[in-house]
Amino acid sequence: MKTRAIHQLLHTLSYGDAISGEALALQRCLKSLGFESEIFAINVHPVYKKDAASLGVRDYRTLPHDTDAGVILHYSLGSPLNAVYRALSRAERTLVYHNLTPADWFRGVNPRIVRDIEQGMLELPELCRISHQLIADSAFNAGELAALGFSTAQVLELPIDPLRWSEPRNDGIYSLLKSQPGINVVHIGRLAPNKCIEDIIKAFYFLNRFIDKQSRLWLAGIDIDTEIYSFSLKRLVHSLGLEEHVIFAGCMADSELRALYEAGSVYCCMSEHEGFCLPVVEAMHFGLPVVSFASSALPDTIGAGGILVKEKRHAEIAELLAEVSRNQELRASLIAAGKARVAALSYDIFSKQVQELFRGSEACVAACANT
Repeated sequence: MKTRAIHQLLHTLSYGDAISGEALALQRCLKSLGFESEIFAINVHPVYKKDAASLGVRDYRTLPHDTDAGVILHYSLGSPLNAVYRALSRAERTLVYHNLTPADWFRGVNPRIVRDIEQGMLELPELCRISHQLIADSAFNAGELAALGFSTAQVLELPIDPLRWSEPRNDGIYSLLKSQPGINVVHIGRLAPNKCIEDIIKAFYFLNRFIDKQSRLWLAGIDIDTEIYSFSLKRLVHSLGLEEHVIFAGCMADSELRALYEAGSVYCCMSEHEGFCLPVVEAMHFGLPVVSFASSALPDTIGAGGILVKEKRHAEIAELLAEVSRNQELRASLIAAGKARVAALSYDIFSKQVQELFRGSEACVAACANT
């Protein structure tokens, strides 16, 4: 029986990026179901470039325009890939919607991002219309598509990928956090305006000044294309006199991130726009209690696995961060609740959902018959 191919279009295959992680996990699932599957990208992180051939990562321009394979477009902004996807008239097209952060968040920060988002919003309805299948990675994102008139999107939540986290933690970073007294507040993610990291810093100010003077705030994430916002955060830290207590860790390897998750006291998210927010899931996976603002997709993503706050009262959030870090009974209950939520986001469940979504192909039918 001939094996059918299902390829993926991805603007940037990044290291540690949630969309990239899903693309790699999806590729493995598709291959396990008997499909040929390659990832066609515009940009590829150096970590993956050296193994591009073995990983099945290709330049997007090498995808034949007359292919009759299945093609999955990971959609999160205006991109040249949208024109490629539109031109693949013989392909069976699937659009995976990862959300478009409203452009207003980036005005005054980066005009190119504003243009890309606005272009993405303009192109989205047409690309949905020409797609044979629509997938959203959260109920929140499916709701956005429904508001545009496309109510058929199926939800495929992002998984915790065991392959990504198979590498041991960095014991140096782990020991550093564990050996020093004080509460370690952790946030992982790109330094972007919609994530409202200034609210984390303001809450941390009250924690550090009035509750625990040895506390530290770890901010791990890149600021590429959002340098102006990143500078404003560092200026805020300076104005509050927190330079010795706030660590801008930049880009970190997965082993280093794992050390932060496992050694941290509490994870704090004050974002006001997320399509899914994988770091809160990773925090729960590694037993780090989560305190989050209840916005956008975050209530669905966290579920009953963490504490959701509806107002940003910074002093009260500081007290909550301290209570979660110090109250062992509360902490244990949050860790258990977080792990229960993460159990529904396992790779095995993700793989079964992928099988269901693509069960119509001959290759998948043959694979299913043998399982």
